[in-house]
Amino acid sequence: MEVEIKVEIMPSYEWQEDAREAGISHRELEVFALVVKGYKNKEIAEILNIKHQSVKNHLHSFYKKLKVRNGTQALGLAIMKNLIQVEKKVNDFSLTFKAEKTLEIMSDFLSEENTTLKEKEKREIKKYLKSRGIDFEHTSKE
Repeated sequence: MEVEIKVEIMPSYEWQEDAREAGISHRELEVFALVVKGYKNKEIAEILNIKHQSVKNHLHSFYKKLKVRNGTQALGLAIMKNLIQVEKKVNDFSLTFKAEKTLEIMSDFLSEENTTLKEKEKREIKKYLKSRGIDFEHTSKE
């Protein structure tokens, strides 16, 4: 089974309020994109012609600015904030993670019409997401 991951840094991320407010640098996002692609820190250092410790520093800074603890949380938030777009290909099947679609799915999931979750659970999820900069109270479908 052939698995390929393509990560694209969104070209306008620097002008997005979320990235600007967090002070995320292009280099931090570049290093993180290579991590998502599956490269190890030493490989990233070689690719970008920087020191191994610099890779660690960029990742630490990126996670701190996003207020996350690990790469998994950072990946979800980077997609939600439209900082990166991830496409995963397995053989002939391709799955693309985009902010717009993810927000639409989450809005449906957290909507009043969804009876899968209890209202208390929905409030807790919304509160957690809001603490991470994603506010579904003001997300509306057009």
